[in-house]
Amino acid sequence: MELMASAPGKLVLLGEYAVLEGARALAVAVDRRATVRITPRTDGVCVISAPDLNVFNARMPLGVDGQPRWQSIEADAAKLRLVDHVWGALSREGLAPSSDDGFCLELDTAVFFETNGSGQAKLGLGSSAALTVALASALAVYAGHAESIADRAQWLHRLFRMHSSWQDGLGSGVDLAASVAGGLIVYQLAGRDSRPTYTSLEWPMMGVHCLFVWSGQAVSTADFLRRLAQWRLGHHAEYAAHMRSLCELAEIAVDALQEGRGAAFVAVVAAYAMALEHFGSACGLEIFSATQKRLAELAAQIGVTYKPCGAGGDFGVVFVQDADRLARIERSILVEGMHSVPLEVDPQGAYCVRVAI
Repeated sequence: MELMASAPGKLVLLGEYAVLEGARALAVAVDRRATVRITPRTDGVCVISAPDLNVFNARMPLGVDGQPRWQSIEADAAKLRLVDHVWGALSREGLAPSSDDGFCLELDTAVFFETNGSGQAKLGLGSSAALTVALASALAVYAGHAESIADRAQWLHRLFRMHSSWQDGLGSGVDLAASVAGGLIVYQLAGRDSRPTYTSLEWPMMGVHCLFVWSGQAVSTADFLRRLAQWRLGHHAEYAAHMRSLCELAEIAVDALQEGRGAAFVAVVAAYAMALEHFGSACGLEIFSATQKRLAELAAQIGVTYKPCGAGGDFGVVFVQDADRLARIERSILVEGMHSVPLEVDPQGAYCVRVAI
């Protein structure tokens, strides 16, 4: 039997940056999935392939401590640092496979890349988080701990600790939550211990239409967060003022959506987008790329709301109550020669199954 685990990517619709300060955020899981497959071996050796990273049959025997011992070129080992990190985190919690469990491990994130005129570009859809969820789930189940992933809220908490250390504690975990839960969620770092929590909402959103748009530009969220952390050190008051504004607007928008007030939600999102642009200008982050500024101009001309998703620069989302106006902005985007990547919301979230081979 082959074990397969899969987890979707995500888009943050609202609350980016503010979520780091405890505000609620809206995120959706999208139908681009990271997939991990495990096939048993009998020699106690783990052989890993990750075609998207140009890694094939990298050998990884397990030591008596249960930790990987790479027997491959250094470049391959560097590309697979996330595997080391996830394995180590699972091992510390007693959830990793034992040293006797050899297997073939295949990592597949091909759908998180888009081919354009200059080659392949990585889509900003949370591939690292999706792969973390799929890989950790596959390894835990393979090691005989299927019960550990059954409680999604508790599993998210474990994954959050795991991925947070991978990101040097800079991420919010909203991408992990969307991958675990699927569909549309309200996410928050709640309480004094900033515990990751989420609530699932119905999709489509009541009284609101939306369109996902890609700018054609690849952006590193981790790089944005590191730069923001550096800027914040010398601008405490300015950072706090921007965060107060973003947090207040995020809370008002989430309330409006949950109460079915579509017009109010779209209006507050427009205010959030403006506050986000001011914040980006202040801290030197290109949250609105040049292409996204043009998209915002087109949206304003048609009378719809546009904002970047997540850290900014790559994906954006259009919100509108009127489906006809949504069609108009979509036509305008195509006329301008901009990128349109078809995405659907994935309702399922992460899963792990055994299949015959």
